Amino acid sequence: MRAVLPRLLVLALLCVPVVALATPSTAEVKKTLKSGDQAAVSGLLASLQGQLDGDAVKAIIDNAPRLKTLGVYEPLIGALETARGDALDELVKGYKRQRRPDVRFLIIDALGKVPEAGAERVLLDALEGDDDETVAVLAARALGRRGTASAVEALLPILEAFEKRPDRARLVRETNGALAALTGQELTVAQDWKNYWDAHKASYQAPARPAEREGGSQTRDRNAIDRMRRERPADLQTMERMRDDDVLVVKARMDAVERVLRSLKIKHREVEQAEFEQSVQLDPSRQVLVLNCPGMRKEYHFGDPTIQKIKEFVARGGYLFCSDLHLAGTLAKAFPEVIRKKGSTSNSDTQTITISPHQGATTHPLMRDVFPLSTWTEQQFTWKLFQSCEVPEPNPAITNLVQSAQMPGLASGYDTVAFTFTYPPTPGGRVATGGGRGRRPQGGVVLHVLSHFKLQEDDSGDGFALQQILLNLIVEKQERRKAELRGE
Repeated sequence: MRAVLPRLLVLALLCVPVVALATPSTAEVKKTLKSGDQAAVSGLLASLQGQLDGDAVKAIIDNAPRLKTLGVYEPLIGALETARGDALDELVKGYKRQRRPDVRFLIIDALGKVPEAGAERVLLDALEGDDDETVAVLAARALGRRGTASAVEALLPILEAFEKRPDRARLVRETNGALAALTGQELTVAQDWKNYWDAHKASYQAPARPAEREGGSQTRDRNAIDRMRRERPADLQTMERMRDDDVLVVKARMDAVERVLRSLKIKHREVEQAEFEQSVQLDPSRQVLVLNCPGMRKEYHFGDPTIQKIKEFVARGGYLFCSDLHLAGTLAKAFPEVIRKKGSTSNSDTQTITISPHQGATTHPLMRDVFPLSTWTEQQFTWKLFQSCEVPEPNPAITNLVQSAQMPGLASGYDTVAFTFTYPPTPGGRVATGGGRGRRPQGGVVLHVLSHFKLQEDDSGDGFALQQILLNLIVEKQERRKAELRGE
């Protein structure tokens, strides 16, 4: 009898009906979304995963702008990416009728994670026709993760059309990157992609991709290489194929760029200043020259022959990265048509300032991924400003990249912490510095940052931004070299 009782209890429990959690009504969804309660909204979105209908999707999209300040972007994506059937139809309609680019960004981010063919068609429409470049870039990267032959097939005519438009230079790069991610190949011209695809589409298999980090956020990578591996695999391949001395670092007393390059495992060669001045032969066709800050003492600054050597290197197409006291000590001497020292910041000690993209610079090739694509993820990026940093006189040949609202009070109205220019100078400086078929500089490129690279070590803020801007310079040089070898 004792053996029978447990079995009877188990059978009784199995007969108890399972009560499913009720899906919130449309009225409840709207009320919670309007509540301003972060915990309640996050809980609601979690409960809607896999339970979405068209009304719930419409309510989320309609209320999305008021949710930006709640920090619920990941729960929003977690819910919307489960849209299927009429919920997916409403998400597609929401993109087509939405005027706000930040809400279109949200929708495209979610659609990028939906496997249905209808989602892929919207991604292609966004890449080809969205008037906000950030949304188009996101669509290109989402397409690169699709792993479908249909995505490859559809991207080919889009790339061909983009190549005919100089204003689509960045989207040429992003579309090439999507095709590289889809195929594992590294090509850069639509016709080459067509030739490759004609020969391989019958046997197409998507290459394995690195695992997405938890949550899929664009701001959770450990460093700039992590993000490049996830978002720009073709550019990472370019860097991995560099020669050991394609990046040449001149060591100095006051900075240590090489320390960051080592931590990121970027190929480079380190030389002492004496060796650089006396025996190093530069190759402007392929090299990026990195100059560490020499400090205040004049004996550590370059002499006239080395200044001329640097000037000729850049004028013949070389790329130069330098910081801090190289402004007056090197740039103003080598490129006086562009750089003159205006003065120095007034801070007597190292000071932390907040930084943001300079107005109009967000689409510059050197600014790719320096700051997150998403305006939903409001991060405070900071920059450690060393005492008494040199600043230049304004010049139309200089393109300002990164700014700080705190800088004008420290530098008599000057607001820039990172800038670039081409040499020989181009007024306005806004020249595409790499792949694509846009206008390219006739000479080389200089990138300068205030303060010391070694101070920017916080991988959640300033260090992350500075890592990326230097990596972009290295990638752009390699892309330009490949373009020149193709005769472009």
